[in-house]
Formats: sequence, structure tokens, C-alpha cells
Amino acid sequence: MRPIDKFIVKNNDKISFDAGVFVMYYQPIIGLEGFALYQLLRVFPQQNGRLSDLLNRLDYGMNALELSIEKLSALKLMDIYDDHGKLTFVLHSHLSPEQFLSDSLYKQLLIDKIGQTAVAKLDQSNTFSGKNISKRFSDIYRVNDVQTAVETSSQETGSLDLAAFRVAMQQQGVQFSDETKDTLALYALSEKFGLDWYQLFKIAETTQNGDQSLNTANMSRRLITLNQKQPRLLDFSKAEQALIRTAKSERPESLLAQIKKRRFDGHPTQKEKQLLARLSRDGVADDIQNMLIIYFLEIRSYSNISDYIEEQANRWKKDQVTTAELAVKWLATYQSKQAEKIKKKVQAKAKVAPVGSKTPDWYDPAYKNETDAKQQAELERIKQETLKKMNGGD
Repeated sequence: MRPIDKFIVKNNDKISFDAGVFVMYYQPIIGLEGFALYQLLRVFPQQNGRLSDLLNRLDYGMNALELSIEKLSALKLMDIYDDHGKLTFVLHSHLSPEQFLSDSLYKQLLIDKIGQTAVAKLDQSNTFSGKNISKRFSDIYRVNDVQTAVETSSQETGSLDLAAFRVAMQQQGVQFSDETKDTLALYALSEKFGLDWYQLFKIAETTQNGDQSLNTANMSRRLITLNQKQPRLLDFSKAEQALIRTAKSERPESLLAQIKKRRFDGHPTQKEKQLLARLSRDGVADDIQNMLIIYFLEIRSYSNISDYIEEQANRWKKDQVTTAELAVKWLATYQSKQAEKIKKKVQAKAKVAPVGSKTPDWYDPAYKNETDAKQQAELERIKQETLKKMNGGD
């Protein structure tokens, strides 16, 4: 977006607005900048202009304006349409307090900003005494052909049914690490990768921490890996295929113990076990941990895996090495570069002429001596004096 971009505001004359509800429920999430922008768009004259016109009325810059627009759209307060620099802002009414707090995502966002206690107080203000005797549509309008009620899910593909996810967690003994932050992360992952609650929970099961708590960082990395184009196993040599299968089938501690026993007749140290535990907490998959073990103990011939393993893990993360297949490709490239360095060193040494060679590499057959007779006589005098001193003369 640029200040010169034109915009049109639609629907602002059709929305309902309650300042008290907006301040209490939305402002903590979208901030004062977002609040000011929404208010301005509701009453903007002529309902069109340039973004610079908004900036002239708001006490912040272009970056804050873009962020505010994104926040308003994320909370469904506005839709944005971009037609080659011509923007259309379609405003929507905010939710009622009851609707807002019944939406698990919005409620968690508010908890993240103002805390559980403050949100609980808001929630209590919307509760009513007595029994709810309201009727459902299906209670009044009956279809004779349907004998039993059939519950239909209102969840669309990629939307998260948090209640169902929680039930699955309870059944499998999975716990939140930080309920508020984990819940927000789950919504983000569900939306980003288009997963329903069941698909997301299967990922959560395979990436949970050792204490059965959710690890949303692990989940994110696993989903990125699953959506990343991977090389085929058949693209590798038989030796590389065997290496990949080993990395994918062994637990890191088990593989470490096997290699140390075979190569050094030793056992994993407590520090090595702690390093592997830290890698797991940081979301490094087992097959990547195994490739790191192989890299340091087999290829680099270290007797122990040290803190360098975490540095290498971060390097691979930066290079998007997320599977054993990609790690093998990285190692092949690494070994190729090392071989090229050695080759260049050997070639550099070969250019140095051996002692006593008649025609060293630097010899120039086209060289012409242009020293005159006087210079030659002076050089001869210096030569004779040097030889006389070497022979013990005065």
C-alpha cells in the first residue's frame, strides 16, 4: 500500500456500533490505532479518497495504518479488495458481547491482552439467572421424514472446532503448555494449513513433548515439512537410501548409543542426552537429530556430540533442512565443497617451483636483461664482497 492509493468505503452507513462494546472487547486487540481507523472510516466524508487523506487525520504513519487495516480485516470488522492500487474497504458491524465471548478465538485473543480474570468478569456480566427455555428452530419446524435429530457441523474446512480438540486432548492425556498461547497458535495453524480439528490433533500427537504437553513450534515445523516438496528416495544412491532409512527408523538416543559403542566402545554422556532433549524441545525432528549425530560422529569423526550440534541444527533450520532426505543432500553438497577446497590447495602447492628446478612455473622465457655495463659492474662488486665475507675475509 502507498499513500497515493485510492480507496472507497462501503457499507459504513449500514453497520451498528456500540462504543462501549468496542472499547471493552475490540480495542485491547486492535489497539488505539485500529480503533481510530475504524471510527474514521465509519464517518469518512464522501466515502472515498486517498490513503494520505487518512494519514492526515490520524496521528501515526503508513506502517501503523497498514497494520491497523490488517487487524480490522483479521477480526472481520472489514473486508479489503485491491484492484491494482484501488482499494475498497467494506465495513462490518462488531459482534455483541455474547457473540464475541462465545467465539473461542476472539475470547482467547482478549485473554491474551487483558488476562483471564478481566475476561471472566466480562463473561459474568452477560450471564442470566433462570433456566433457558428458548426453542431451537428444529423444535418448532419438524420434518416428518427425519425421525432423529442429526447434528451438522458448522465448521468449514480449515476452521478449528476447539471443543472437539479439547475432548481429544483429554482422552489421550495431552495437556496445554500455555493454554492461551497454544490456543491462538492452534487457530493460526488450522487457518494457515487448512486443517480441521482432527487433522490438527493427529499432528499434535506426533509432535508433543515428552511430558505429553503440546508443542506448537514442533507442530508448525512438521506442517511446513509436510507441505515442502521432498526429493524421492529413489533419487539417492543405495548407500544414501540406507542412511535415510536408518535416520527415520531409530530414536536419537538409541542411534547415539549404537555409534558410540561401535566406534569408541563407549556410552552416551549425560550432557549428550541433555543436548538431544533440548533439540526435541526446540522442535528438531528425530530424523534430523539422527542425521546430526551421523554428521558429527561418522563424518566429522568427533568422539562426542557437543554444543556444536545445536549450532548445526540452527544452520540446517536456516537452510530449511527439515527431513533426512534434505539433510543427505546438504551433506553431499558439503562434502563436494570440501573436496573442491582440498583440490584448490593441492593446485596452489603445485604452482610453487621445487628447489633446483631449471624452469619453475614463474619462469618467463621472454624475459630480456636490460642492465647496463655500469650496473653490472656494481652488482659484480657486491657479489665479490659478499663471497669474501662468507669465506672469512675482512
